[in-house]
Amino acid sequence: MTVGVVLLDAGGTLFTERDTRDVIYARTLTERGLPVTAERIATLRETLHTAMPSDVEGHVRYTDRWFREFMRRLLAELGSPLDPEELRRDLAAHFSRPESFVLHADTLVALERLLERGLRVGVVSNWSDRLPPLLEGLGLSRYFEVVTVSAIVGHTKPDRRIFEVALAGFGVRPEQALHVGDDPVNDLAGARRAGLGALLIDRAGRYQGPEIIRSLEEILARLEAPPLSALPRPPGR
Repeated sequence: MTVGVVLLDAGGTLFTERDTRDVIYARTLTERGLPVTAERIATLRETLHTAMPSDVEGHVRYTDRWFREFMRRLLAELGSPLDPEELRRDLAAHFSRPESFVLHADTLVALERLLERGLRVGVVSNWSDRLPPLLEGLGLSRYFEVVTVSAIVGHTKPDRRIFEVALAGFGVRPEQALHVGDDPVNDLAGARRAGLGALLIDRAGRYQGPEIIRSLEEILARLEAPPLSALPRPPGR
């Protein structure tokens, strides 16, 4: 069946943070009187993301309620009396501003070519409900027919249900869509389990495999190639 819909991840795929998340967390905490390094934050964030439940009192990852609990745990690990809600609001304000991000060099060219080819394009992202206005601020929203956000629909990648919500928005079947993202589990494996075709965008050259692309401009060529099934393998494995 011909693919007519291309779904794209947002962060890491279309754009990236101008300063890393760990740098922003460390800077915000230091400004609030809690000096901490970005390296310490990186370790804490990874540990907490692994330990945190998928939802907090019925609120899924990337919702404000989930992030407030995440901040509470992070501050507890740092032994800080700071208010987790105030910290969450400060960080949410930063990550809501378009100037906090930069588009990848291949993003606009790839989107223009997809639309020129007559493809329908959408976003499937694990993000807060502030993603739609952020896409608008970045000048991207005009490219997307459907924007599916985990904090809004209540499902997070790699859960197949978030892809099913996106497909329903387009009114197409899984085999009529291709998903492209930068995470091997959330994007590549998640989309494939939902029955979609999938490609992994890996600009840094970390992975090898037939489903890897180094630029979003490769999407059109891949749509004309035979379907692929092998998952990417990190170098040396």
